[in-house]
Amino acid sequence: MATRDAGLDIMQIKAADVPLPHAARTLAEARKDCLERFGFSVVRGFPISIYDPEMQARIYWCVSRHLGDPVPQNRNGHMIGHVIDVGDDVNDPTKRITQTTAKLQFHGDSCDVIGLMCLHPAMAGGESRIVSVTTMHDEMFRRAPDLCRALHLPLIEDRRGEVPPGGNPWAAIPIFMWNGKRLAGYGPLDAYLESAKRYTDAPPMSQEQWDGLRLFREICEEPGVALNTNLQVGDIQYMHNPVVFHARRSYRDWPEPERRRHLMRIWLSMPDGPELPQSMAERWIVIERGALRGGVHSAGRKAPNIPLDPTIRAFA
Repeated sequence: MATRDAGLDIMQIKAADVPLPHAARTLAEARKDCLERFGFSVVRGFPISIYDPEMQARIYWCVSRHLGDPVPQNRNGHMIGHVIDVGDDVNDPTKRITQTTAKLQFHGDSCDVIGLMCLHPAMAGGESRIVSVTTMHDEMFRRAPDLCRALHLPLIEDRRGEVPPGGNPWAAIPIFMWNGKRLAGYGPLDAYLESAKRYTDAPPMSQEQWDGLRLFREICEEPGVALNTNLQVGDIQYMHNPVVFHARRSYRDWPEPERRRHLMRIWLSMPDGPELPQSMAERWIVIERGALRGGVHSAGRKAPNIPLDPTIRAFA
């Protein structure tokens, strides 16, 4: 690739440096699918397996720069992360569940768009899943208005060490938010809500909120609610966090280490993304349109970097 021949560091590359004439129209449509149509897009079939790890990350970065601006996704400053089982205990509150083989519940991340590129699928399971924030809200309101309203109030989530300067080790953010113009969502993981109980200064969640969360989880699992996608080698899935929640089924991995399920993840800020409710700033920190918004802004965060070793932990 010309950018490597020119000696450009991956993180220096901008969309203008890589016009991608054969893919530009496809990527423009993928961007529109995310922001204006469906809240997600899938671009299939990049011949990624023929390249070395550095070139794989370079290609993924270049493609993603045509959608948005990358932001750090953990306290280690990772601009591209690796979703792979590194043997961590799913019950350890100092670790990320993404680096296990466990099921990931429907949730949202602190950025406009999350991208996942498949390098190796699992031997069995591991399907990516998406549900609409609006569908979930309206179905909850239809069945149990009081429980739906309870999820418009802040839930208490463990930051798991990614604490912004001057902030609490826990965050208070609703699942459903309304800014007077549009609905937005932020889905926490139950394990992060449970581990937040360790903070004695954190306000407790109400029983209505726990009941609402239970109904939320039940509806997500009902037939026909979620879209399931089986990502194959070279596929990229982009998802617009304010309008869709995403999840992952548990999976069984290949016995050979080189065949382990492996996705590369990128978090993107969209300068023309929608206006966000103020309560989203509890997690995103910066939410203004036109700004480089979202990402992890923890005190002491390491300088931005791209680890090529997939076994490097997000919470090292």
